[in-house]
Amino acid sequence: MRGLKGLFLGCLMAVFAIASATETFGEPVTLELKYPMGRKLRYKNKYALEYYSNRAELIIMSAGSMRVNVDGEWRSIEEVIVPVALPSEEVPEGTIGIRATINSGASRAIFLGERQTYEQYPFTLDLFNDRSFTWRITPDIRVGNFEPEFPAFKIDRLDLITDLYQMWVPNMFPVLPDKPVSQGDSWTGEHRYERPFASMVMGKKKALVAFKSTFHVKEIKDRKDRVEMTITENSEIEYQGWLDVSAASIYYGGKGTSGGQWVIDVTNGIVLEHKIHLDVDRPEIIKAGTTEPLSDVHAEIKIDMERKLEKIETK
Repeated sequence: MRGLKGLFLGCLMAVFAIASATETFGEPVTLELKYPMGRKLRYKNKYALEYYSNRAELIIMSAGSMRVNVDGEWRSIEEVIVPVALPSEEVPEGTIGIRATINSGASRAIFLGERQTYEQYPFTLDLFNDRSFTWRITPDIRVGNFEPEFPAFKIDRLDLITDLYQMWVPNMFPVLPDKPVSQGDSWTGEHRYERPFASMVMGKKKALVAFKSTFHVKEIKDRKDRVEMTITENSEIEYQGWLDVSAASIYYGGKGTSGGQWVIDVTNGIVLEHKIHLDVDRPEIIKAGTTEPLSDVHAEIKIDMERKLEKIETK
């Protein structure tokens, strides 16, 4: 009897816990990001890009196919600050500023199966170590005024800043819903990130990441100290970028698809994690310094990005 009684009580407690959880999330959750002044968050950021084309001879002095891999990572300590206004500029009310200092930056490149030395591929993320960037987040949750807090000419390849922007900014936050959401709910949204290249070789071309996305609330969990929401994102994308490794210096652009997932601390309004994979199918390829796309070439671009909160330095 004692065993049956214990089993009954255990089942009753389990039912009560389920009922409590159901009650907790019975009402839709308002999803918003919060930026209290002075807060510092430390993130680890990663990316990987793979380029493949079937006709290497159109780009380099070698026949057959060509594959290039580039990957890298960096940590960023991101502090909420008062946005600094330019002379005669009025910053819209509700805009906040972010100052991020980079450390532990590193990159590598593999060209035709061989890892490149620093002399072959010197444009690596360690050039940003102990340097800072600032940007603004507008009231409608968009990034603007992303700029280095150091003279850009001190970086041997100015457009490494543009590369960093393209790898970093799309991972900061999703498009938020315009009303409270529950588990199972979906909404659509678009986000577009673009920045012109500075190099004369690129002419007036720009780096671009654009998404037309459907977001879906996969799960809402009640942690001890927070409510946590997991959101999937599936998108039609447009992507344009510059690959500059060894003898391969090309501008590429095209459309494709992507799939990713966001994890958000709803209680504190913090993005905890983001992972995404992008496929750009049959992109247009232009050799750097030229204007016309290569003809009769099959190319593919695969990109992975990841961003994860490591520590809340200051609340």
